[in-house]
Amino acid sequence: MAIITNSCFTEEMSNRVHAKHPHASLTDARLQTRASSLLVTHVNKVELDDDLVSIHQYVLTDLAHAVMLTRTGIFDAHHGQKMVKTLLSLRAGDTASMLASKPEVGTLGLQIENYLERELGPRGRDIQRARSRIDQKATNWRLINRASLTEVIQGLVALGSQILETAEHYAGALMPGYTHLQHSQPTTIDHYLNAHYWAVSRNLSRLFEAYDRLNLSPLGGAAYSGTSWPIDRTATAHYLGFDRPVYNARDAGFAALDMGAELAGVLAATLSGISRLASDVNYWSSSEVGLVRIHSSLCGTSSMMPQKRNPMVLERIRGLAGSAVGWSASQLGVIHTATSTDVDQSYIHNLLPSQCFETAGAISLLREVIATVEFDLSAMQKSSGQHWSTASAVADPLVASHGMIFRHAHESVAHLVASHERAGVCSSDLRADLITDPALKEYSHSQIQEILDPKSFVASRISSGGTSIEARDQLATIAKTDLLAMKNRLQHRLNNVERGLKQLLKMHT
Repeated sequence: MAIITNSCFTEEMSNRVHAKHPHASLTDARLQTRASSLLVTHVNKVELDDDLVSIHQYVLTDLAHAVMLTRTGIFDAHHGQKMVKTLLSLRAGDTASMLASKPEVGTLGLQIENYLERELGPRGRDIQRARSRIDQKATNWRLINRASLTEVIQGLVALGSQILETAEHYAGALMPGYTHLQHSQPTTIDHYLNAHYWAVSRNLSRLFEAYDRLNLSPLGGAAYSGTSWPIDRTATAHYLGFDRPVYNARDAGFAALDMGAELAGVLAATLSGISRLASDVNYWSSSEVGLVRIHSSLCGTSSMMPQKRNPMVLERIRGLAGSAVGWSASQLGVIHTATSTDVDQSYIHNLLPSQCFETAGAISLLREVIATVEFDLSAMQKSSGQHWSTASAVADPLVASHGMIFRHAHESVAHLVASHERAGVCSSDLRADLITDPALKEYSHSQIQEILDPKSFVASRISSGGTSIEARDQLATIAKTDLLAMKNRLQHRLNNVERGLKQLLKMHT
């Protein structure tokens, strides 16, 4: 039977009850003793320090809850308005200082409850009506990680935009392509960077999908089975910018902990993606290769070797990508047991905001590298045709004009390359006496040289996604359209959060 709500529980009655039972620690009534100093130091204080990262989310959650309780009549209007006004003042002020948190009181939710009692008397503790710390903490966890994840998404959108901008600036500039750190086939800077844009795009899609699964409201799920109070979970979800409430009351709490592991995994995948680009640029910037130069503001030097110019930011990105591999493993290691509780999970829940911060930082560093990197266009063009990188282009005419099986044509060109290497001759010094294949002899020296020219090679890759100018123009157009869609997806989510918050604050300001 639903609880009948009215204002019969007056402030006077509350004060009478409080006179008999003055404020004490949450544990006093049940455990009949104060918490051990060891528990306070090694559990309460640790959890409280972790909670303080999301202090503004905690206050916002309490505000949304208080507004909902007032609008549904669960709180009488007078009591509800006082509660809301006090929470608004707490939000607008120096929240941490105003709370004056004490570890012996407990977690941050209890600190706010304690503050409300100081400001409003015993009825300040009524903020916990129709909810549990389980759904309260789960809501705040989602809010702080939504904000943190948003920063990662914003950074990745900016990186994608910078990649395409740099690609457009260097459109058509030849560069060597590598596989196994060996010359493979020539490409262009814009074609190369366009490929990395699509890795960014895939990770953006993963982040948006994770965001949407994260952006559901646990508030009102209570401890496990819901509540008998006629709450409006849809309203609080809207106020806090969530898409909807989590459907199941048990799942609303910390039963749906796979979200943490998913977020950590997506962050690791994102870092892995940008690390591949960072690794390439790092290799190209080495003294031996010398194809690019990293801006001085993004480099470090040596305390002993004065000539050193170290691309530290790229090494930072690569190192973080390696470290991130263990992030989801830590999450899964804690949550995999059926008996896992919110105390167990406190060891991992505080990790994601800092991991998002580090990921967003790495993304910003790479964006700055791509925005300021100096390409040695002359060196890149020269390198693009070296080491027989265009040899595969010679095999195609043999198949097209002579009806050769491709594998036989491939072997003929392989013999051509091997004979020149044995003679110590590079592809730019093609020798007629080393062309022994009958089919190849039908081509003049100049014809083969033209086929081997990297500009001709790049222009001849006419298939969709290739390096010809038409194919590259098409790739650039598709990528720009995709980036615009990503920006719109981001803005839609930002607007949704802002709209809910505005409505929440508009009611009582």
